[in-house]
Amino acid sequence: MRTRACVVLAAALFTLTGCSGEAGPTPKGTPDPGPAALARKVTVLRADDCHTAPTEVRPADCEKYVTQVENIPGNAHKYATGHPRLAEAADTLSSTLRAYRHNNCAGSGDADVCTSALTDMASALTDLHTELSALPDVTAQSG
Repeated sequence: MRTRACVVLAAALFTLTGCSGEAGPTPKGTPDPGPAALARKVTVLRADDCHTAPTEVRPADCEKYVTQVENIPGNAHKYATGHPRLAEAADTLSSTLRAYRHNNCAGSGDADVCTSALTDMASALTDLHTELSALPDVTAQSG
């Protein structure tokens, strides 16, 4: 009985050591989709009511839109090397996002201040899109 238990244990250990190696290729990080993908994302965000009619929506109802816009400036900065106007547009968009957050616009912030922040954000996002669309990698893919 003891021998059988040892054989089963040895077989189990042998099986486990055979599985300890890699079962397949190691997944690689996804490649950066580039500025054209970011331009497409910005285009989609610009169709949102919070962008097209910021004075007609409750600022608190734009939380999802604002959350989606928040990663745009950092990503735009990745492509701004040699493109100072794109960097400036990204910085301006960042400041409008800070204004929205600082004024508690997702909660009970002052409606006029928050509407102004959304209006400024819409303008900044449009400006960023203009600069992003002028990059050679974006114009080559859209043409």
